[in-house]
Amino acid sequence: MKLKPSLLAIFSIILATLACSLTAEPPPTLAPSTPIGASPTPQPGIEAPTLQVNPNDIKPPSGVQQLPQGNASVNNASSVNQVSADRLMQTINTLVGFESRHILSSPSPTTGVDAARDWLLTELRAIAETSPNDYLQIDVYPQQFRMEWAGREVFPSNVIMAIQGTDASAGVVMVTAHYDTTTRDWFQGDGFQPGANDNASGVSAIIELARIMVQRPHRATIVFVMFSAEETGRQGSQAFVQDFAKAQNIPLVAVLNLDIIGNPEGRLGSRLDNSMRVFSEGPNADSPSRQLARLVAVAADRFVPNMTVAVQDSVERSGRWGDHMSFSSEGYPAVRLIEMEDDPTIAHTTRDTADNIDPEYLKRTTQVALAALEVLVDGPNAPSLRPLSPSPNDPNSLVLEWSHNPTCQSYVVALRQVGSLIYDEYYTVEATSLTWGGFRNFESVTVACVDTEGRLGRFAPELLISN
Repeated sequence: MKLKPSLLAIFSIILATLACSLTAEPPPTLAPSTPIGASPTPQPGIEAPTLQVNPNDIKPPSGVQQLPQGNASVNNASSVNQVSADRLMQTINTLVGFESRHILSSPSPTTGVDAARDWLLTELRAIAETSPNDYLQIDVYPQQFRMEWAGREVFPSNVIMAIQGTDASAGVVMVTAHYDTTTRDWFQGDGFQPGANDNASGVSAIIELARIMVQRPHRATIVFVMFSAEETGRQGSQAFVQDFAKAQNIPLVAVLNLDIIGNPEGRLGSRLDNSMRVFSEGPNADSPSRQLARLVAVAADRFVPNMTVAVQDSVERSGRWGDHMSFSSEGYPAVRLIEMEDDPTIAHTTRDTADNIDPEYLKRTTQVALAALEVLVDGPNAPSLRPLSPSPNDPNSLVLEWSHNPTCQSYVVALRQVGSLIYDEYYTVEATSLTWGGFRNFESVTVACVDTEGRLGRFAPELLISN
């Protein structure tokens, strides 16, 4: 593992380098693409089933395996069991111990936002040193930006870790969380602002994901970012998007934002221990962010026992915001993962302490983030879909075809019913085409590859089905 003290980071394995200032250095040689597995023998097409009249009684295509709902994993390489509730809580307790992480907190080596920033940098650099792969490029550094708040000019910092991928075509995947805090007096920098759930919970998940992901190489480049100044209007994520993502033309394929993920108990005492929400920008039919949200739900369903993700039909809760919005408003696929029923009477108060965090629930929400991350960075790229066409042998059937990938041993065909927020049906296909009369019972279809190691990859952009 190579950790550069010069603060040079590899954000884009296509543009290759990104510095902590706006001055770019000459790009290094790209790492070679690493093949995932041997090429399987192409399979013949699937014979067309009979068209079904009743859309509520759809017969699966003949000769095709239907994947059952509910944690029926198609991936034997997931690392979700490595997530530690104890380590997550240690991080939360450390962050709460800084008393305030407000951008106006007084400078101190032991309290305040600057002390929290320095600890996060130190922690990530120590994690980078644990990588057993000397060739793996890992960079950790701050990104300072200027802003004004409460009539003052301040210079908060985002904290960044970049892990270079092995395949330039896989792009860059980001996982984000904000580490700053506030009370309901938005201009008060000092005083006790524990911010355990909002948002030491999300930061603790990133630290844990970083520990796991540095242990082996990944196809896509991974960028972990902990933003400052989210509570004051998400100036930290906006600075990142404008100064780096857009300015450097970083090929972002997905942004997973983790914010308030540690408490399963709602305001009225209800407990929702086995579910969380994902917010994303619409429209539902063709938004890249909404399709990313559906992928997160698939990852939870397939790889995290007893955990479901409820896809929401909005970019955020009413009247609220999150750092994912800084990305999706600029056209990047981005989602926010959040607990099922956050309690507004605790957020931004001195009651937001570690006592209100459920370690086992936080472990499960972190596992959901990890499962989605592994699909995005380790699985094969999405195949290219051809437009649906009439079957030459059966006028009642349509033919779906997609590009062949020699690393794929099979493909998952996912179908979404009209107006549905999730994929409602899954089929495993070993060919690169599917002929079926049931397509017209759905609004859209997409396909993902499963490689020879059993890893599920990204889904292709959904293909709308014309009736």
